[in-house]
Amino acid sequence: MNISSTRYTFIFAIIVCVVSGVLLSAVSEGLRKQRELNEELDVKKNILKAVALRDPISPKMKGPEVLKVYGSKIEELVIDARGNVVAGKTPKQLTGKDKDLFPLYLYKEDGQLMAYAFPVVGQGLWSTLYGYLAVEADATTIRGVTFYKHGETPGLGGEIEKEWFQNNFKGKTIYSMKEHKLTPTVVVKGKAADVVSKDELSYHVDGITAATLTGKGVTELMARWITVYDAHLSKLRKI
Repeated sequence: MNISSTRYTFIFAIIVCVVSGVLLSAVSEGLRKQRELNEELDVKKNILKAVALRDPISPKMKGPEVLKVYGSKIEELVIDARGNVVAGKTPKQLTGKDKDLFPLYLYKEDGQLMAYAFPVVGQGLWSTLYGYLAVEADATTIRGVTFYKHGETPGLGGEIEKEWFQNNFKGKTIYSMKEHKLTPTVVVKGKAADVVSKDELSYHVDGITAATLTGKGVTELMARWITVYDAHLSKLRKI
């Protein structure tokens, strides 16, 4: 047995492993940063979609252009559990430890407040659902909603990402000025007009066929986050 040859093979294998590991780590780190940038861009696109810009961004718009529109239209705030704005704090600074702090986004056109937007997160049938809900300046009427990240079944629960489902929420109310109470949006089984009264249609939307549990998840996350953000929105309503 040639000991020198064996030693050479062993050393060569170690060098190859070390070099490969370093290269993989470098590539992984580079991709991680790019992935984080892409995720941030996707989030900002969805905030812009939820607030229904007066001049919607084009699907062909490049990243830097989207960021420019976002920077000129959206003001980022952080509120506490009592609905008070936390001075000097931005959503990007929030960590998992900030359990009682919440991001809030203001959409403005030429200095005029148009809408408030905030994240909505909850459990669907198979996955966690991530989206944004926007309400008009009256802090009562839904302006738009978007669900952009989930792992629900395509063609069933996955329909939450489709325009037809998200458009159901536009114009619905999250607060009854008549009864002075919250009315978080409820996703029904079937057509809302067939199962609730005319008065209740203002906060009920059509469900997704064969996706009752996903719809239930949407109902629950809407109730949770509308209640959380009402601590701030209630200060804005003219009652």
